[in-house]
Amino acid sequence: MKFFNYFRWKFEETDLEEKYQIDKANEIKKPVFQCILLLSFCSNVTVLALHYFVQPIGTWYINAILTGLTIIQVIIILVLKQLQYLQIGLTLSSISIGILQLNVDPLNTTSSEFYVYGCIFTQFQAVLFMISNLNHALFQIICSLAIRTSITTLYSKRPDYLSIFLGVFGCFLILITIFVNDKNSRRHFIQNLKENNLKKLGNFLINKPYLKIQFNEDQQIFQLLSQSRINKFPGYNSELCDGCNSRQILRYYKSDIGWLEQILLSQPQLTKQGCALIVKCEKIRFIIKVCVIDPQQHQYLILFQEYLQKVVKVLEQEKEQIKLKDFLNQNSIFYHQKVFNLGAFSVLFLNKQVLKRIEFKQLLQKIIRIYQSKFFPNIEIETQAKEDQIYICSYLHQLRIFLIQIFEIISEITLKDSEKVVVHINQHLNNIEVKLEGLNQQLFKQQYTQNYFIRKIQSLLLDSYQFNGKDSTFLLKNYPCGTFYQKLIETNY
Repeated sequence: MKFFNYFRWKFEETDLEEKYQIDKANEIKKPVFQCILLLSFCSNVTVLALHYFVQPIGTWYINAILTGLTIIQVIIILVLKQLQYLQIGLTLSSISIGILQLNVDPLNTTSSEFYVYGCIFTQFQAVLFMISNLNHALFQIICSLAIRTSITTLYSKRPDYLSIFLGVFGCFLILITIFVNDKNSRRHFIQNLKENNLKKLGNFLINKPYLKIQFNEDQQIFQLLSQSRINKFPGYNSELCDGCNSRQILRYYKSDIGWLEQILLSQPQLTKQGCALIVKCEKIRFIIKVCVIDPQQHQYLILFQEYLQKVVKVLEQEKEQIKLKDFLNQNSIFYHQKVFNLGAFSVLFLNKQVLKRIEFKQLLQKIIRIYQSKFFPNIEIETQAKEDQIYICSYLHQLRIFLIQIFEIISEITLKDSEKVVVHINQHLNNIEVKLEGLNQQLFKQQYTQNYFIRKIQSLLLDSYQFNGKDSTFLLKNYPCGTFYQKLIETNY
């Protein structure tokens, strides 16, 4: 245990040592101490009662002293709840049990009774040895050996070197046993502490992306212990390993109080109880939760909020759109690529709504020129309008997509039917009326109703539409300018 001080036989962190002592006191020390006090009080009071009411006992004063000591311990430790003196009380109880050897009258006690009492006293002392701290247990063992040897020598009037040797050897074995037991007990405490912390965090870990890391003091670097689904969040690079990505996230995520890596290293009090941080990465802000799961091993857990997936998905879509635009620009010289570009444009901007004031006739003629010059030069399309300029306030990208799809349908129909297509543009009250003539209206209606993009946006653009045997009429909505949140600007095409 790197976090353990073997010289003082304590945890290096004071709070951890205090928690261990409290847990051990509540688990075993206090119950045993209460039983010892109860047994001691009852036994000593019984002996004193026999002394006063039945037969005088020469060593009654020992029982009186032990009774008074028991009452004092009950008041201080149990009544006043001064548990910091609990270990001292256990040590005093162990020494008191050793002194009880003086309370046995050798003249009125047989050797078998002497042996039985000795075994009973030793059992009680062994229990107190095992539950005490190592330093107190060592002191109790030395006192027990000294008291027993002194009393035995006093009664026998000669030292028994064999018993002294066996006593020292036995104390040495007991001390080794207590040492190993206390070491395992502390390890068990640390393990339980880790498991309890993980249990508390269990609800957060379920179905949540997280990052579990540990700071290596020797290498001065954060090491990845485990992670879950962090590849969907900003700062992750698929070309790097998981460990490098975790360190990159720590360096790239910045909150109002500093970089995430600096917070973990320099502000342990902030993360000790767990905290929520608003961090920024790649131009977006979101929330993460940071907590310490093992302060001694410097292990941290970073939880990513689930709702951030929406933000991340939007960010990924923007990246993919940029990549696709670059790809289209690089390959725009090819004929088939141009056809693909128009379809890709419809996909990219289908849901991007921007309301602008547009010169409709100019936009329509531009799209017609593109189709005639780049794709289908044999198509003959004529536009007729009473006004030189016709303005409409509508959704720019959706209107472009609508016209592209209309002329895509016209292109497919006119490849089979070479009739001239006439587009009439008129101002109809506040809206714009577009009428198509010279087409096979039945085929046009069929493909129009089956077109995916038109079905998605026609309710946004059209006030009404109708098909008959001679023409198809579309009434485009002209939204009032200045009533929407978008900034309306005049755009030339």
